[in-house]
Amino acid sequence: MDFGELQLDLADTGDSLPKESWAVGEDGSLRHNKTGISIGERGVLDNMNGSHEVPHIDPNEIEVDQANQLGAGAGGFVCRGSHKPTGTIVAVKIVRVEDKAKRSQLINDLHTLLRMTESCFLIQLFAAYVHNATGCVHVVLEFMDYGSLHDVKLKVDQVPENMLAIMLMQILEGLKTLHLSNVVHRDVKLGNILVNSKGIVKVTDFGISKKMDSGLCDTFVGTATHMSPERVLGEDYSFAADIWSLGLVAYELASGQYPYGAIHAFPVLFDNLCNKPEPRLEAGKFSPILCKFVERCLMRDKAARATAIQLQATEFILSNLTKVSQADLIAWLKGIMSKDR
Repeated sequence: MDFGELQLDLADTGDSLPKESWAVGEDGSLRHNKTGISIGERGVLDNMNGSHEVPHIDPNEIEVDQANQLGAGAGGFVCRGSHKPTGTIVAVKIVRVEDKAKRSQLINDLHTLLRMTESCFLIQLFAAYVHNATGCVHVVLEFMDYGSLHDVKLKVDQVPENMLAIMLMQILEGLKTLHLSNVVHRDVKLGNILVNSKGIVKVTDFGISKKMDSGLCDTFVGTATHMSPERVLGEDYSFAADIWSLGLVAYELASGQYPYGAIHAFPVLFDNLCNKPEPRLEAGKFSPILCKFVERCLMRDKAARATAIQLQATEFILSNLTKVSQADLIAWLKGIMSKDR
């Protein structure tokens, strides 16, 4: 295992993903029997609901520039594309489905996106289809031109508190939608939160999310450096696990640093999370209301953590939203994202 500072991915299929049970049609289409989702050349059919949920876009109208790669992850790689009739830029995730783990994450991602209550703060799915020439599944998503908050962090040492508040408010709105829909994201981190030049921040990547239909989660899956203490301890967990991860995101953006530094071995991470004091922003360097916000997220006792709704009503969020506008965030992002570092 590579115990890198922020990329400690320990995946276990366990209860995290729908069980494998696929049928392949003569036309190359894929049907996942447990969820009832079929993916073919023309798009996705949600057989359990008896209707096409996607595409909003005809797959034949999508042009993919595979030389223009936007990123890569465990589930595949992402290229820039366009909707030919309108010229709209899109992001196209390309997944090779012969890999069981990638196939499972793909169906879980689609399952969440298809069944989720629509939200302006969750990434939008436009289409998903089998590309017969390659056998890959193409998932067409909205394009977020500034990338992820990890990209923002690379451009600026610390995010000003008023800008941080307006970004966190949007992330919380996305998490609130997930949690009210009974879904735990399980991989909240800078790289899974996207931002664009309109100042809009969205939660993405639901490949290991979990619908809470049958009690609590108990699977060790996700990015370990952003797991909550109860997850590392192997205990049951729920929505509060996402709040811990959000607290780490807030800490990183405010301070410019991951609170535990470089992690090179799992026992070190375990000791930090389960034995040492919880991370706290340094009083005097940050406002008391921001320190309190982070504290309400990073509580070892999961029952003591605030919910997404409670965090939206904190003084840090509400007081800053009276001082800053979306236009201010747009201008600030434009300034930092144009910098070379």
